[in-house]
Amino acid sequence: MPIIDTKQASYKPKAGVKIEWNSFKDGYNALFRPTELKPTELAQMDNCMLVGSGSPTGRWGTSNYFTAGATGTIIGLGAYATGASISEILTVTDGGYVTKKNGTSYTQIAGQSYPSGTNVRMTQLGGYTYLASKDITFTQYNGTNLQVFATISAPTGLSATNISGVSGTATWSWKVVALSQDGNQTNPSTNITLGNLPNDLTTTTVKVGWTAPSAASLTGYEIYRGTAGDETFLSSVGSGVSTYNDVGDPASESVLAPLVNQTGGIKSDVIAKIGDRLLLVPIDDPSKLMISGRYPDQSKFSWAYGGGYIYINPGSGESITAISSQLGSDKIIVSTEYSVYAVTLNMVTIGNYNILDPQYQPISTLTGCSNQDTMTTVENDKFYFGRKGLYVVGYEPNFLNLIRTNEISARIRPYLAGLSANDYKTSCAFYVDNKYVLSFPLRKECIVYDRERGCWLGVWKLPFGISKLLKTIDSTGTERWIVGSKDSNQVYTFEPSVYSDNGTTITKTVRTKKEFFDTWASLKTINFLYFLFRNVTGQMTVNVLLEDRNGAVSTVKTFTISGSAIAGNTGWGIDMWGTQQWGMSGGEVVISTDEIKKWVTLFKQGTIIQFEITTTSANSNFELLGIRVTAQIGGEGQLSSSSRA
Repeated sequence: MPIIDTKQASYKPKAGVKIEWNSFKDGYNALFRPTELKPTELAQMDNCMLVGSGSPTGRWGTSNYFTAGATGTIIGLGAYATGASISEILTVTDGGYVTKKNGTSYTQIAGQSYPSGTNVRMTQLGGYTYLASKDITFTQYNGTNLQVFATISAPTGLSATNISGVSGTATWSWKVVALSQDGNQTNPSTNITLGNLPNDLTTTTVKVGWTAPSAASLTGYEIYRGTAGDETFLSSVGSGVSTYNDVGDPASESVLAPLVNQTGGIKSDVIAKIGDRLLLVPIDDPSKLMISGRYPDQSKFSWAYGGGYIYINPGSGESITAISSQLGSDKIIVSTEYSVYAVTLNMVTIGNYNILDPQYQPISTLTGCSNQDTMTTVENDKFYFGRKGLYVVGYEPNFLNLIRTNEISARIRPYLAGLSANDYKTSCAFYVDNKYVLSFPLRKECIVYDRERGCWLGVWKLPFGISKLLKTIDSTGTERWIVGSKDSNQVYTFEPSVYSDNGTTITKTVRTKKEFFDTWASLKTINFLYFLFRNVTGQMTVNVLLEDRNGAVSTVKTFTISGSAIAGNTGWGIDMWGTQQWGMSGGEVVISTDEIKKWVTLFKQGTIIQFEITTTSANSNFELLGIRVTAQIGGEGQLSSSSRA
């Protein structure tokens, strides 16, 4: 008779699995799908940022700072400093007037006004704040009023006489340019040509004469000589003379006569302070980089005062859009819409003059900056934003003085793909608290890069668009993060201790990755959920979203946490997964400690789980420190039969 072992084998359940997220230091990632993210990345991060080792929390709120004008929106924002601190905050609104902060209101500054819709940029140097615009000429503010520059007409009635009589077969041409009291140039006179001259003018003397323009602010003249249409700088004389004897001294090989009259000021959409010089780009000559003399001649662009200019890739159809200095080098960074160049300020000796002779070389011919307001100093680098994304240009002193560019916007490319051409042109940025804040005023949104953690912080949505950003230190030593509104005449400040936008509730949302516990092909039983929060104020809601065996997604658990010992809700809740809305049910939880632990029993089956934390009530905030989930993975073949092939 056979012997049969009737002893039953002991049951060995499958080992449980767990996930634990203690840091979200890699921030927001819009490039990958939620199931492709790392545990340290977030699928959504609206109106949030990171603190500590990577804990999501709400962004700064905004508070009203002052009213900038009677009407309009903010089209210009700058400052005027005396000593080591900012003494005045300057604004320009669509109402047309320049104003300065006066308590919570403003005082109008006389001397200049601006048309609606223009863009005014400001910088300070040498005791003046300079205002530049494409519609109004270059203007300076001296702490009392706005000062414009007087326009001088070009010299007329040129004559040229060969007073030595030495002849030849060459024809030479001369032009004369007048200089204003501020050292700026008129357009050149009509040229005068003289034939039957030797090729070598050192063998003869040509007397050039002209009629002086009628102007009390005239300070001198520049003489240009060459072939007709190619006259270059030769010499300069004082205002008391109207003749020049050309004895054949060599002329510059590159310094051409100016194309436009600059004495009344320059219309420029770009202005920058580089060391103790100012740089402008004439609106009617957009590939020309104009460089001022050094302080105290920072408003003078003539060669006679140490100024000059250089054409950046002329004739290419590209205009200069941004200018900045490169820390760690003596180079100026100049950008067009699609290229970036490095400009070096060399000097060349012409006769008795040391003339500024700038040279440029390309850094990148694939990426550029869309406008001046996004090119910002970030520690030792420059961040700039253009149609290819956000790039950093930095100096590498250990690698043959190499200047390099790198993209840092790869993780937000889907967001950038939704921007319009006007979004690129109107964007602005500043760098505060180790964060590069990039604003799109037409969308009423900001996208923020956390340099400290090397990650993006999601989208900041505001009730108003930010058209101008300014970081200052006021007379009390307080750092101010000032923002101008695209939608009103109000100026605000970012405030870390404020949890609303000037009283408007900030809706904050954090969504984790979609977790499938290393296998997407099996059904799991989600057992326990653990959450750790800190610094909860107001009220926050936690939603647990689960995809079931049939692929349907629902909110299977919802609870609220309040920052004080009051009742909340828990159970089924309201949430949006795609376009599907689900129900709600109630429960209670009471919180009274600083660090808040909350655990939930779920015991529901699903394939993919995701968590959402949100605040929709006034003055609410939180810090998410960690999430822990335990689950049991089921056997094979437990997915829906409808999905079977």
